[in-house]
Amino acid sequence: MTILFVLPEFPKYSETFVIDQIVGLLDRGFDVRILAISRGPVPAPGDIVATRGLMERATFIFDHSASASRGWQILLQRLRQVVPGLPSPRVRRALSVRLYGHAAKSLVLAGAVRRLREPLKADAIIAHFGPTGVLAANLRALGLIEGPIYTVFHGYDLSRHSVLARHADDYRRLFASGERMLPISTRWQRKLEALGCAPEKIQVHRMGVDLDSFRFQPRANDAPSPSRPLRVLSVARLVEKKGVTYLCEAVARLAKRDVPVELEIVGDGPLQQELERFVARHGLEQHVFIRGRRDKAYVQAALRRADVFALPSVTAADGDQEGIPVSLMEAMASGVPCLSTVHSGIPELIEDGQSGWLVPERDVDALADKLARIQRGEYDLPAIAGSARATVESRFNQSRLHDQLAAQLA
Repeated sequence: MTILFVLPEFPKYSETFVIDQIVGLLDRGFDVRILAISRGPVPAPGDIVATRGLMERATFIFDHSASASRGWQILLQRLRQVVPGLPSPRVRRALSVRLYGHAAKSLVLAGAVRRLREPLKADAIIAHFGPTGVLAANLRALGLIEGPIYTVFHGYDLSRHSVLARHADDYRRLFASGERMLPISTRWQRKLEALGCAPEKIQVHRMGVDLDSFRFQPRANDAPSPSRPLRVLSVARLVEKKGVTYLCEAVARLAKRDVPVELEIVGDGPLQQELERFVARHGLEQHVFIRGRRDKAYVQAALRRADVFALPSVTAADGDQEGIPVSLMEAMASGVPCLSTVHSGIPELIEDGQSGWLVPERDVDALADKLARIQRGEYDLPAIAGSARATVESRFNQSRLHDQLAAQLA
């Protein structure tokens, strides 16, 4: 069977679940092809994208990298590719906003008409994120790709106000023409139904983690004490919805109460400088350590050092919400108890008090309180860690999920 992945960019290393899924289907005997709007960064030697020859399986509508360009530069580069094709009726049709909405405005459809001389035929087409599913449906309507479309919905595509407003009509057409919607949580299943998708077209398909990469390691017996601070780890892109600001505020309150705690933050993003100023302003240099972006090996080592993993996710001002964060799954698989929030699909992963802890969004007092109680030894951390690992093994095992997807596509 041939599987075609339709993606905005490839490779995109902030979305490793896509790369993992491609490799998982290759390992199960599928002939996987990739159609991407633009190129991502050049894979480093030894990177799985390079070692598995994934770039040779990819076709790019536009050759330039969108992530390294400004909006006007992207538009100019696309115009250069599209304008010479304007005499073609097919190119002009692909520019019809009435027929194809935002995908026509972005010039992606016209660029695809120019790039694809023959339709790409597949036994199944997988599109990650709702807007990409809309793109795939439009490409199919133009005769540029052929095959049933499976759209994976993750989070922002069903929560961000601007996305829902822009694609309201597009989504309705996708629900009518697409063969299957694959939300990653039951929360998003309910949202798809509320938006008008027929329930029989919806199948929850979760993202998961590679249990061999994140092996369970019981914590050592050096429990937090007055002489050994509670070691808290957070791995996240530093954007509003990750809630790291509230975690830093909680640690500041604990420091004032002389509760011994250290927070290590791994990740970068637009809020990094603001968080660094917060640390300096409150004199938290001995309590909060912002490491920036680090590789997988560093994260795995940090997990081995940590007592608690914290990700207090929130609904951003623009409506953006999480799916079910993979970083929580990785920590739980590694034997690190997790503290998070009652947000989006996270309660489908963490059962409060059993496999971790959940507090309300933006509740700094609740975060500080919970960390203080963990530091005082009020919880059976080994039992919680064992329950967390069992949850990931049974419901978020990447290998088993790849098997389920393969069976659904076959």
